Amino acid sequence: MFTNIIPKGTKKVLGNLKKSTVFDNFYLSGGTGLALQIGHRESEDLDFFSEKDFKPTLLQKELAKIGHLENVQIDKGTLNCFVVNVQIQFLHYPYKLLEEKIEWEGIFVSSILDIACTKLLTISSRGSRKDFIDLYFLLQIYTLPHLFEKLEEKYANINYDKLHILKSLIYFEEADSQPSPRMHKEVNWETIKKEIKKVVKDFKL
Repeated sequence: MFTNIIPKGTKKVLGNLKKSTVFDNFYLSGGTGLALQIGHRESEDLDFFSEKDFKPTLLQKELAKIGHLENVQIDKGTLNCFVVNVQIQFLHYPYKLLEEKIEWEGIFVSSILDIACTKLLTISSRGSRKDFIDLYFLLQIYTLPHLFEKLEEKYANINYDKLHILKSLIYFEEADSQPSPRMHKEVNWETIKKEIKKVVKDFKL
């Protein structure tokens, strides 16, 4: 794992999370889960998923033992907050894992393939610069047709629009105005957009 991509504050929070069994059913996903495995950029946010439902208020109490909580948002199966200035999300995520989780120092991490499929849906609804950077590096590992095939397998029970996802993959207007994260593998933003556009253009639905 490329542990150098995690800032000190995030590492400290992770270390404290491992001490509580309340978080045993969760696995790390998102940009930090990906960056740990491929080492392409710095990532400080923590996105934890669980296939099992949970009580957000119980997690909130445990997190409060670590440090001061800010911007707490609770909904059914969801807890979003900042713990000692580290943004954390806990989400009930009842979708199958395509590959086995990876255990890393007492924490489970989602596979690159599972993160890649989730990333496609994330971009279809948000599309931040960090997400496009992640996608660029994921496309060095998987072809887009393969990802769409696995997307269908992972999210078999939900409806999504493939054409909308494809259009989202080349919609950079908001991302253009955002700063790039600190990179550990240098690549130009314009190069990223060019390569993604080429891959999408060559893709046949």
